[in-house]
Amino acid sequence: MLQRFLSLIQAGEFQSLLEIARQMNVSVDMVRRMAGEMADRGYLEEIRLECDAVQPGCAGCPIQGKCQPAGRQWVLTEKGRAAVSGMQG
Repeated sequence: MLQRFLSLIQAGEFQSLLEIARQMNVSVDMVRRMAGEMADRGYLEEIRLECDAVQPGCAGCPIQGKCQPAGRQWVLTEKGRAAVSGMQG
């Protein structure tokens, strides 16, 4: 289940914990716990999105153009990307 969670995060198609929970057919609380566990293990990092007019576009952002202007998002760390690549290979 944790491997699937990491794969969904890497795919970048799901913008909220609710959407990931629906895709995985689990509760939002379960997804929160998985995210916390994966962050504690160094596979994920949380980014807080605070985009505003001062920042010119999405240049340099790890989730360019896929965010909602405010809120929290999770992205894979280098360790997380390596783990997902290992699952696919």
